[in-house]
Amino acid sequence: MDFLDSFESILSVSAEDFEIELSGPGLAPWSDFLLNPRRLRGSDFLMRWSQGVWSEERLVQAVNESERYFALPYGPSGTAPDDDVRAFELYFERLEKAGLGKAKRPDLLVFRALDRQRVEALVEQLGGVQELPFTLEGDMRELLSLALIAIECENSLWKASQMPDYGKEMKPQKRLGGQLGMKKTAVLPTIIKEEDRTPLAQWQEHAEIPIHIWHVFYEMAFGIALDAAQALIESGQIQGTE
Repeated sequence: MDFLDSFESILSVSAEDFEIELSGPGLAPWSDFLLNPRRLRGSDFLMRWSQGVWSEERLVQAVNESERYFALPYGPSGTAPDDDVRAFELYFERLEKAGLGKAKRPDLLVFRALDRQRVEALVEQLGGVQELPFTLEGDMRELLSLALIAIECENSLWKASQMPDYGKEMKPQKRLGGQLGMKKTAVLPTIIKEEDRTPLAQWQEHAEIPIHIWHVFYEMAFGIALDAAQALIESGQIQGTE
């Protein structure tokens, strides 16, 4: 698998998002310059990025309101600039120079509220939350040892309750060997992306911190432990949706 750099990977857009027509060989002064197409992307990318940050903020808020736990941004999304396209790109260039651009880290870490003072002191020693994506995990062993779980945040603007097969009863499925399930074409809330399973499992094994996947829809959220999702997929009870 070839990896895009993290800026491209996070803000990737399909070819259909661009449309251009050259109707004649007129003057094009801009052709005298070398263009970086990433710097032409503008507000559409910030909108996509903001959508992901919004879901992280909602989950941080929910965890913190429990009063028993609190969450901190750990992946790059929660600490990247969100008000300047150029600063946003430079952030990811710096991330790649630090050698972490291709590494998959979960978005949040969850700690006990009782450990807040100690956790905040450790984060401050590392330069603040904004420096965590640039810090090698070997230099954060004490901080990571205090984390209860890590969270990978997914987001969607779908209203989950209005998806066509939401709430329908599961029935025995031939393709599942008679096990209960939904029809193959069912349109339902999904939680984990196939492309994330392997890198998240690798991080979980290396860091020895259990990962949960929490997917925020327009009006509700769903979550599952990565290990539980892996077991369902490997047993054949859950199959991928194309």
